[in-house]
Amino acid sequence: MPTRSEPRIDARPEPAKPAPRSFARDGAATMLVTAATMALGLLTGILVARTLGPDGRGALAAVLTTTQLLGWLFGMGCGKAVTYALSRDPAAGGRLLSTWTLMLIPVSAAAIAAGLFLLPTLLAAQPADTLGLARLYLPIIALALLSELMLGLLLGDQDFRTFNALNFIQPAGVAVAYLALWAAGRFTVESAVAAQAAMSALVLVAATARILRRHGIGRPDPALGRRTAWYALRTHGDVVGGVVTQRLDLLVIPAYLSAAQVGLYALATSLSWLIVSLSGALASVVMPAATRRGRSGRELVLASLQATFLVGGVLGGGLFVFADIAIHIVYGPAFAASALPLRLLLPGAVLYAAASILLNGLYAENRPFTATMAHLLGMAATMAGLLLFLRDGGILAAAAVSTVAYALVFLTAAALYRRATGLPWRAFLPDPPLLLSMPRRLLGRPLQAGAGGE
Repeated sequence: MPTRSEPRIDARPEPAKPAPRSFARDGAATMLVTAATMALGLLTGILVARTLGPDGRGALAAVLTTTQLLGWLFGMGCGKAVTYALSRDPAAGGRLLSTWTLMLIPVSAAAIAAGLFLLPTLLAAQPADTLGLARLYLPIIALALLSELMLGLLLGDQDFRTFNALNFIQPAGVAVAYLALWAAGRFTVESAVAAQAAMSALVLVAATARILRRHGIGRPDPALGRRTAWYALRTHGDVVGGVVTQRLDLLVIPAYLSAAQVGLYALATSLSWLIVSLSGALASVVMPAATRRGRSGRELVLASLQATFLVGGVLGGGLFVFADIAIHIVYGPAFAASALPLRLLLPGAVLYAAASILLNGLYAENRPFTATMAHLLGMAATMAGLLLFLRDGGILAAAAVSTVAYALVFLTAAALYRRATGLPWRAFLPDPPLLLSMPRRLLGRPLQAGAGGE
């Protein structure tokens, strides 16, 4: 039987649902944009590897990952909170914008202060110039927090076209900047970091302009802020746990291993994360789409889960077989040692992509705290495994620990989603006719209510 749901972020009755949008444009466009983004990431990764080598790639990964992680840790779950709130109340955009912007100002200051304090420890094994560059990059945390807010509002608006466009523009701009710097003979770790900062600012300006045109600036609403903050805080454990589970290896490794080892492992994780980025691309639109549909959104979640397994299995299998050849041809023999860590990471990457669908399904069920439990277990497994095995096992141990943690996240997410919805286990497993009809069911027509309703 379904368990009693967690309190809603407001006490008003559920609003009437508009006719379901076709998932064709939303799902297909998201996956296509993600594929294009992956191609751009591959291009920039090749350029970084060929030009800067393992040491330069490691230094760049250390600077960018540390700042991104701090931004995610201090994000308070605002993106998920405003997405959920706006999906349920399309008239709340202006008030959400002004309320959350004011709330994020002190949070940004705290995040930057924490970064200044933590960087010497997090980058203990890195050169002094890498530490100095990371300190200069820290203010980008404020842009990251505001960008999470704006993109969350776009998702709550069901404005998937703009959301996808902005997600493409940022890596495209970075790729163009990298190529221009390389052609001018000025491509360095410092110039690469500057290009990343510039594109982050541009995307934030574009997203803010879109939200302002659609909603304007509403009066700050303390009551709305409290309600959405409660949802966000319940979400934040999942966000923190997810970020730590995903990035803790890259965060901890620079304190123990050389920049060259960091560079080799960063390449393996970035390639394995292509599986999560593409096969899990539907996760970004599943939550708002399922929330807007109400109980009928459960069929959408399950169809997306099955599509994710299908796409992830095909991509992961191909990368597993051709890892050595692909890395040698694309990145050069200096990165040959990345192949085995990549193979160890791939099974976990497929499972983690599938878990992201189920966790977003829990968000749509108004179960953000329930979703947190899966990532907290994954975070604990990651931290314990790295502390026990990283020093002696190096990057191979880090890859094995990450895959075990990702598998644990998936198994926990599946059990929690089943408990929250009361669905039988057989509902999670596709049958051959379903696989054959997947394009039509997922990308051809609006999904109607399924058997999982309460």
